[in-house]
Parts: sequence; structure tokens; C-alpha cells
Amino acid sequence: MPLASACAQMRRLLGATIGPKELHLLAIPNASARGNVSMRVNHKAGVPMIDADVFAFLERCDSYTSPAPLLEDLLQMAGNFGFTHLILSGVPMAGQRLAPMVELMGWPEGWFERYCQREYAKVDGVCLYSGQTTRPFYWHDVPDRLASTKASRLVANEATEFGIRSGFAVPFLSIHHWQSVVSFASPEPDCRMSDREKAQLVTMGTMAGAAVEALVYPNTPPPNLLTDREREVLLWAGAGKTYSEIGDILGIADDTVKKHLKNAREKLDVATTVQAVIQAARLRFISP
Repeated sequence: MPLASACAQMRRLLGATIGPKELHLLAIPNASARGNVSMRVNHKAGVPMIDADVFAFLERCDSYTSPAPLLEDLLQMAGNFGFTHLILSGVPMAGQRLAPMVELMGWPEGWFERYCQREYAKVDGVCLYSGQTTRPFYWHDVPDRLASTKASRLVANEATEFGIRSGFAVPFLSIHHWQSVVSFASPEPDCRMSDREKAQLVTMGTMAGAAVEALVYPNTPPPNLLTDREREVLLWAGAGKTYSEIGDILGIADDTVKKHLKNAREKLDVATTVQAVIQAARLRFISP
């Protein structure tokens, strides 16, 4: 991908993810800064990353043919900000399991297995908040209602056994999941970045998410799991119609409406009709 195209794509993807304050910090590198655009960077501690390094990463994202080298590259780039581990995944919702949703797995050996076996995604404040916001956040900024529960504190304490003490999460919209997130982990008790560094990391994390989804789901939309009638019922439910009103519109019984909605929820792996409508729209099964 040409550098100008990468910049344009970055701005399109990040317009709803980072604010104007962070976005303007990422200026297009000038010609003299582009000389080593194909080289990976490995800055020493205390030496700031330059924007040309970020745009070089964006170009490399388009060249990978499998997730493994993309993970290695993103880990190396994140290391320049003090992060040693990362995970890129869909955010589990309504009882979904984490493991099948993971697209880049760079957590410490043993921690991912424990996290999944004990179903920590259901109680981890960082994971829960990742499904409730589209704004990047430090782990220590997760609201107390999620972070201060006994179960969430247990997850955070156990993570320290694997060298994970703080982190930074970059949620982003995904057509294949309710929402996705790339979460960067640090061994330091309190990781900190400048506004410019946050903009750089958000850019790379979001672009890596787009790149890995293109690899995992290459150029093909997800299969439409819903029947025509299920889509019709969801559309009217999304318009705020009751069971009785939907039945009258479609000429079917209330119980039949309920059956179609139940089938749609099960197929979309969600708990509520509202979630089913949103998930169906996100997957382009319906167009409200």
C-alpha cells in the first residue's frame, strides 16, 4: 500500500476511535523521513518513535499473508512503548467464549490457558469495559463498577504472576464480532505514554486489527445464518414493534414471532433481541 493511501486509510479507520487532539499529532512524514520506510524499528529505551516508523508499520500490515508475522511485528513495535505482551480478539458478549474469538495471541504462556479455563472474560473489568466503549483506555481507568469487584481484582492479581501489571486497550468496531480490542500489557506497575505515543499505538493497533481480520476472513462476508422470515422479524423488532404488532404486519401468530426471534438469538449467539438486531445489522444480515 502506498504511504499516502496508508495515511488516508488510517484516518478513515481512526476518525471514530481517537479524537482530533490525538489525530493531528500524526503528521504525514516528509520525504526525508521516508528513507528507511521498509525497515523495522527497535528503539532504545527513552528514544521516541517517529511517525515514519508508524507509517512503515502500516505498509507492512498490507504485506503479511498470515497472522503470525503480523503478531511478531506488532509485538516488536509495542515494545518501543514498554509493552511486552498483547492480545487481539473479539470481545465476548452474552456468554460467548473468548478462545475462538482470538486473532492475535501474544499473552504469556500459561496465562491465556488459565484465563480461558476459568472464564475470566466474564468478570475481568478490562475485558468487560472493552465491550462498552470505543475509546482507547489505560487499564487503570476502567470504571470502579467493573474494576473493583472481587472477581476482577482476582484476575488482575493473578496476571502479575505472569509479568502483567498494567496496560492499554484499543477497542475498535468489527464486522465479525460484537466489538474487537487489542490489549497491550506491561510489566510496569503504571504504564504511561504521551499523547503522541498513544496516537501512534492506537493507529498501529487499529490497523493491525483491520489487517488480521482481512487475513482471517479474506474478502468474504460471513454467511447469512438467518432465514428471510427471521430477518423480517428482526427488522420490525429493531423498529420497536411488539410481538403482536409484528404478527399483524407479517400475518403470523405472536408465538411464531417469538419462535423466530429465539432462533435468531441462538444463531447469532446473543442473549437479547436488542443484541440480535445490532449483531445482524453489523454482519449486514439486515439493513435497519
